[in-house]
Amino acid sequence: MSLNNLSLFKECFGDVVGEVQELSNAPLTQMNSRSLKYETKVPQLEYMCLMMENMVITKKLKGNVYAGFQKFSRAENVIDRFRAMTEYSNVYIFGEDDAPTDPTDGINYISLPPQSELMREWFLVIDSPVFKSMMVAYDMEGFGIQEIEEDRKFKGVKTSNPQTIQKANDLLAPHVNATPIG
Repeated sequence: MSLNNLSLFKECFGDVVGEVQELSNAPLTQMNSRSLKYETKVPQLEYMCLMMENMVITKKLKGNVYAGFQKFSRAENVIDRFRAMTEYSNVYIFGEDDAPTDPTDGINYISLPPQSELMREWFLVIDSPVFKSMMVAYDMEGFGIQEIEEDRKFKGVKTSNPQTIQKANDLLAPHVNATPIG
């Protein structure tokens, strides 16, 4: 599937069972669920990603980490965490090439074409032999709609189902040029 037509949200949303839950005021235990469908805003997505990123860093997981930030500039606040992950894993960041990247930081940057479906998606996929997790969220509004960017609304899924993680890996892997670790 070409990068123009690839949508992790469309491909994986139906794989997760259950009703869509509103997470804006949800307790942390709900966001830590192994599998859920949700609607939420930026802070809850940041929390889910932070917990997943911590697993890679603290457990020194070997494998592949795929992240989609919509735009490279959106990764600037967490780039040090992703650089830390490169010590153990292959790290791939997908997004609009709207900010300079460091070609020596160990991160593989995949520039998305302007009409790519992934331009509306925020995702993190961790595929390691000992830990598998993913979250993907579709941006229901886009940039510049909300006065406060953190109020942007997303709909998505979080799962640790190995088959869904493998599906995401199979969709993303053809678009990266590196030998997997692990």
